[in-house]
Amino acid sequence: MPGSQLGRLSLRADAVYCLVVGLIVAATAPLTTTTVQLPALVIAAVGSGVVLWAGVVWWLSFRPLRDGLRLVLAANVLAASVLAAVSFAAASIVVLMTFLAIAIDVGGFAASQIVALKRMSREAF
Repeated sequence: MPGSQLGRLSLRADAVYCLVVGLIVAATAPLTTTTVQLPALVIAAVGSGVVLWAGVVWWLSFRPLRDGLRLVLAANVLAASVLAAVSFAAASIVVLMTFLAIAIDVGGFAASQIVALKRMSREAF
């Protein structure tokens, strides 16, 4: 698969993933507040922010690709790192496993974006 095609696919899949996760986080905020030890409003705000980010990532998939891939890659590396770090401070094994699973998913998107950028660089020559 050419790098540009992989890059667009990666961004669009990332956007859909962010949309679904953000909606779930926002919708379940009242149920998860005691588990994650944060106010429901904070959890809902995080979920809403992820939904907004999904829109940005989707929009970037239609723009010139290299800069969009780099931006989303950087955000994914940061998000995966924060999620992995936060998971170790989690109050329960369920929260730990959830945060680690999401960190691994986000890291996978980052890896696909790296591969797309490398392919695009090779195709330029």
